[in-house]
Amino acid sequence: MELLIGGIAALVGGIGVLLYLKFARNWVSIDNIPEDEINKAANKIIGKKLSEAEKEIEDTKKRAEERLRVLRKEAEGHEEMLLEREKKLNQRTKMFDKKSEEFDKSSEAVKKMQRGLEKTRFTLKEELERISGLTQQEAQEKLMSQVDEDIKDYEAQEIRKAEKRAEEVSEERAKEILVESMQRIATDYVGETTTSTIKIDDDKVKGRVIGKEGRNIRAFEKLTGVDVIVDESPNTIALSSFDPLRREIASVALSKLIRDGRIHPSSIEEAIRKAKNEISIEIKKNGQILAEEAGWPGIEIGLLKLIGKMKYRTSYGQSLMSHTIEMMRLGEVLAAEIGADVDLVKRACLLHDVGKVLTHRIDSPHHHISGQIARKYGLDDKLVNAIEAHHLDIEPQSVEAVLIYIADAISGARPGARKDSYEQYIQRIEALENVAKDVGGDKIDEVFAIRAGRELRVIVKPNLISDDDMTVLAKDLAETIEKTQNYPGNVEVTLIRETRAVEIAK
Repeated sequence: MELLIGGIAALVGGIGVLLYLKFARNWVSIDNIPEDEINKAANKIIGKKLSEAEKEIEDTKKRAEERLRVLRKEAEGHEEMLLEREKKLNQRTKMFDKKSEEFDKSSEAVKKMQRGLEKTRFTLKEELERISGLTQQEAQEKLMSQVDEDIKDYEAQEIRKAEKRAEEVSEERAKEILVESMQRIATDYVGETTTSTIKIDDDKVKGRVIGKEGRNIRAFEKLTGVDVIVDESPNTIALSSFDPLRREIASVALSKLIRDGRIHPSSIEEAIRKAKNEISIEIKKNGQILAEEAGWPGIEIGLLKLIGKMKYRTSYGQSLMSHTIEMMRLGEVLAAEIGADVDLVKRACLLHDVGKVLTHRIDSPHHHISGQIARKYGLDDKLVNAIEAHHLDIEPQSVEAVLIYIADAISGARPGARKDSYEQYIQRIEALENVAKDVGGDKIDEVFAIRAGRELRVIVKPNLISDDDMTVLAKDLAETIEKTQNYPGNVEVTLIRETRAVEIAK
């Protein structure tokens, strides 16, 4: 194709030159040039062009033949390669077919062997049941029972090891931190009561307080909700109420009335109104004192008023405001010692018992109320958990929450901090003993709560419980007491197992 195109191009070029020379006369003055010379020149040019075209055609043909030779050689190489691959593929196919046949044979042999093993297994099972005298179910139950015993032994050993490691590593350090914290936060031992006394200079004042036919004292008690005790005690009038806030208002109002000397229902009402205003100002001032102690200057005003009321609330005879200040100082030292969040600990200590000022309105544990109050004011979840988990009925989710529990236990358990009534003391002791009897069941022989309920001694029946079982039972008892009982400080659980051999010589 390329040769044909080249020849045609040369021919067309020669004809073009000839035509050009023949018709050039029409544009150029060549009348004197003979026609044969013109034809000769044209033929010469055509011959030259044809020669060049033939040469170019020959070169193109050589290049085409060389290219064709190369392509044929490459095609032959590819063909040989394809043949070699086809040969290898055929060999692999044969090998795979052979392997497949061998696999089928092996699979059938394995299935046959498996059937034989199942038959042998069934035969051995029947023979084993015949020899042992136990069915499969009975053997499983016996095995599981043995495994349970082994696990219990292992659990007891691990508990002892863990307790020993924990004691070795942490006991001394914990003592150092707690002792240092308590030494640095020394406070007075103060016991609050449910009565207030007002000193008077003259017993004649008692008559004016009572009023004609008791109208003054009745009006006073009605407006304050406080019992006024006017007895034979010299120079004193007592005010009795379980609500310290009401008792404080009544004390301020009665003191004003006695100083003024004019005591009648209208003056009583005016004195009580003024006393309430003074106490309201005092509540805000107390709240600011507590907020400053906690390093919380931007506290909400509603929360400020609530914590300010803690001065007029007691717990087991202990001033709640004093307890809170002591808690914040203890928590600050403990948090600083172990590198915890000091600000969070102080704020949680500030609010941990704020629910106690509302327990007469809301029927719920005080620490749950404290948590609800914290959520109401949009406080952080970590802070809320630290507030409401300080009795451990809610799981502490941070080391700060555990520090609140520790600081509360230290503050409440120190000598002279709190007072217990006889009935509360008996109830706590009986509850501890009943927990041990419920958890231990028939394994318990006798239970004694001693050291004011700070230690529980349990005597077990030696024929029903082993030494390892005692370790597990002691841990279960301690965990149950933590979850179900309220108590100051710690309760040490001690289990005693004694075996006696008695014979009589005659």
